[in-house]
Amino acid sequence: MYNDPTHQAANPSAPVPNANSTTNPSPGKVGVDGGVNKVDSLLSTSSALASPHNQYQQPMTNDDRNYDGDNPASSTDGNNTTLSSAALELRLTQLRSASSTLSTTLTQKLATSQSGQNLLHIGSSLSTLPPDLFTLLSTLAPFSADVTLYEESNRNELARIVSKGNDIKSMRRRCIRGRECADMLEDLCCAEVDVERDGKRRVRLELMMSGAVINVNECDEEELDELTHVSSLERAAHTTLHLVQELRSSTAEMSAFTSTQSSSNTTTNSSSSDSKNINSSNSNNSLLPSLHTPLPDDTEKAQLLLKLAPRIRTLEREVVKCLVGRLEIVLGQMKIRKMEVDSDVHDDDDDDDEGSKEMKKAIEDESLLMIGHCLRGLALLGRGKEAENTFARVAIMPLIRSKISMGRLDEGGSRGECAGLFSLLDDIAFSIASTFGSVLQLSEGIFAVSKNDEGVKDVPTQSPLPMEVDLVTCGVWVPIATALMADTGIRMAIFSPGIASILQANYTALDTFLSELAVSLLRKSSSRDCSDKAGESGSNSSSFSEDNFESLYFQPIITNETIKNAQSRIYQHEKTTEFAKKWNLPIYYQLRFGECCTRLNKALVKTQRYGWNSNVFTGADTLASDMRHKEGFELSLFLELYDILLSLWKADVILRPLTHRFLRGAVQLLGRTIAFVKDGLEGSIKFGEDRSGSATENGSLSINGDASKSSVENEYHWGDRVDDVASVAWELTLLETCITHDYLQKIVPVVAPSDVANQSNMFNTEPELTELRAIISDVLVEASQEINPMIHKCWNEVIAGILTKKCSAPLSAVKGVAATYRMTNRPPPTQHSPFVSTILRPLKEFDAMFANRTPPQVGMQWKVFVVTTVSARYSVAVEELLATVQRTEVTLKSRKARRTAAGGMSDGEKVKLQLYLDYKEFAKNVEEVGVDGTSIPGVVKLESSTKEAESFQQKNVGDGN
Repeated sequence: MYNDPTHQAANPSAPVPNANSTTNPSPGKVGVDGGVNKVDSLLSTSSALASPHNQYQQPMTNDDRNYDGDNPASSTDGNNTTLSSAALELRLTQLRSASSTLSTTLTQKLATSQSGQNLLHIGSSLSTLPPDLFTLLSTLAPFSADVTLYEESNRNELARIVSKGNDIKSMRRRCIRGRECADMLEDLCCAEVDVERDGKRRVRLELMMSGAVINVNECDEEELDELTHVSSLERAAHTTLHLVQELRSSTAEMSAFTSTQSSSNTTTNSSSSDSKNINSSNSNNSLLPSLHTPLPDDTEKAQLLLKLAPRIRTLEREVVKCLVGRLEIVLGQMKIRKMEVDSDVHDDDDDDDEGSKEMKKAIEDESLLMIGHCLRGLALLGRGKEAENTFARVAIMPLIRSKISMGRLDEGGSRGECAGLFSLLDDIAFSIASTFGSVLQLSEGIFAVSKNDEGVKDVPTQSPLPMEVDLVTCGVWVPIATALMADTGIRMAIFSPGIASILQANYTALDTFLSELAVSLLRKSSSRDCSDKAGESGSNSSSFSEDNFESLYFQPIITNETIKNAQSRIYQHEKTTEFAKKWNLPIYYQLRFGECCTRLNKALVKTQRYGWNSNVFTGADTLASDMRHKEGFELSLFLELYDILLSLWKADVILRPLTHRFLRGAVQLLGRTIAFVKDGLEGSIKFGEDRSGSATENGSLSINGDASKSSVENEYHWGDRVDDVASVAWELTLLETCITHDYLQKIVPVVAPSDVANQSNMFNTEPELTELRAIISDVLVEASQEINPMIHKCWNEVIAGILTKKCSAPLSAVKGVAATYRMTNRPPPTQHSPFVSTILRPLKEFDAMFANRTPPQVGMQWKVFVVTTVSARYSVAVEELLATVQRTEVTLKSRKARRTAAGGMSDGEKVKLQLYLDYKEFAKNVEEVGVDGTSIPGVVKLESSTKEAESFQQKNVGDGN
């Protein structure tokens, strides 16, 4: 059993002697550890398995048979070789257990090494491994050689198939590119023929225009009509564009190919030795050839295009030249036809008129088609600027030069007034629209883009939409602006006239012209509309035929959005910015603001010298009357101020770019007036003073116009005059109301009028108007916030103080009441003292005079203050008098007793009765001025002080006195 090779392979725990040594292992050192040592020995000698002299088949020794690694006691000496059956069974069980343990350990070790994994590929476990690895290798060697030969033959066959396939793909690609090159060469030749034909046509046209005789035989046998010829030029532009794009791609391809080749050569030379080693070691592991591998770059097409590059570049220049020349010819013909129409005398024959109209319309349509071909061709080649410059040079500049002159600029006015600027600009716009309006409409219809178009959605909102050919901006507006700025005399007359009114008129004319330019050029004229309608009716009435293609012609659609976009491009062009910088608008504002300051200063000087009632209004009497009726102003200074403020926003004064400056100027003028009123109210300035004749020199005359004859009052503070204070406070109230309400309504329509009453380019929306009103309203409210506190100060402090002083003056007569009845033997009083009626008389008279001119925000506070202060002083005087009377009565007590016994009133009682009657009259006067006496502490105190005398009055009435 121990000599069975199968058992040895299945039980790795069995002792396997070393192939190079016959030494038996030491007893007691075998066990599990001994089995592991044997496994390591097996792994270390795995290289000798292929040798025919391996020792796996040698018989076991006696020591191996007698070995028991787990039970050393069971081992016997060499003399006792006989074992019982039970011992053998126990030995067999132990060996099987050790074999299983060592088999598991060996499997784990084999799984952790590369050689062991190769063995495990043969069998899933050690039990399935062949008993002899040499035998296994010897058996598999022929099969492995056959497999290697088979794989090599398959690889060679696959390489051959892939090579043939790549050759087929390469030839197919070459054929396709050859056809492409042939087509491109054919297109190039055709385009060159079209360009050559156009050159001959232009030479013949120049000869015809010069009057030379042309030989008919020189003409082409298959001569094309003009429209077909121009369309062939557009086709040549398409061909040129394709060739140029292919040339650019070929140039990039050759550059990339050259750089790749140079870099690969450098890499190959630097690592040739390493590549050889790598190829030799990995030849068996290289990737299989595949038909999916991309073909190497083929530069034959690129090389051909690079050879054709001079012809392609020449063709590009010639095509652009032909398109520009043809565009010049068509525009010149349109200009000549317009001149003939203007100088033509129409026949009265209706048939001839209708026939000529149809012929003219056909010629115009054909011209527009040719212009469309030229514009599209130039746009394809990226030469939109060429089209714009050609249109400006051929069509617009000659027309502008024929109209702009200094004489035309000053037509209808004096030299330098630029009275004819508005009519000149209107004439230019009308002439361009009538002659080339259809061309401009065609250009906008072809090249205009919308925000909804593909590729345009990413453009910022403030940025202009891209245009390949923009004839409205670059073809019309730029030449006009250049002509106005180029000539020194015209530039100085328009932009720097030196007179504010002329500058404002010039700016308004040009601003109006610029704002309506897109509408004027793109809006169809009435004659054009009629001809279009006639053409549409004719095309609808007649059936379609091969010779009638008018219904298929391109018709540009000009919408409000198209016009708005065109106007936006005009405003955002750099020439418009340069044009706007020519205006010296800050100087204009300084001139206008200086005029307003001069008017206001003169008014303030005259008011300070001759008082608030002086006439300082410089406007017409009718205007002053209207302002008094509408706004309610009475003092001429405030009439002058409000008229100055309104003059800032007149149509012949305001410039919209200076809105913020004019609004600031209005706030400054208002603040200047408020400061003047405040200084006078506080006593910082005096009225009536003569300023050393400066007021007369500045033209500040009296109301009669003669300063020398007017009587100048003595110096005074107008804040001490209650009538002046009340009048000024009322004027300030009206001014605050006008500034925050009426003045706002005057500004908003001028700064941002609605679309109905304004030019078409403003596009003011309702939210914009609401926001503008809010901004201006906030500015005006902030500017007038000092007025209301000043009004309250005028009434609650100044007026109330002056009236209190006047009403308190009669209170000095209270002390005389006691002297009236002391030892005079007068009868008891029956009516109030005369001075009582004069206490509140100033208040009554003032209230009656200014009842309708009292600011509503003031209310009754000032009146209550006057009554409260006066009644408090009155009550104090009465208390003092009663105290004096009381002391006197104590002194004259015996005399009073005798008077009382005689049935009469004492002097003190008479005084008290008189004070009581005065109180009653004073309380009546308080009620007459509209103040509740019961709420006034002084009146209540008077009542309590004189209440004792009420019984005296009843007694006096009972006695019949």
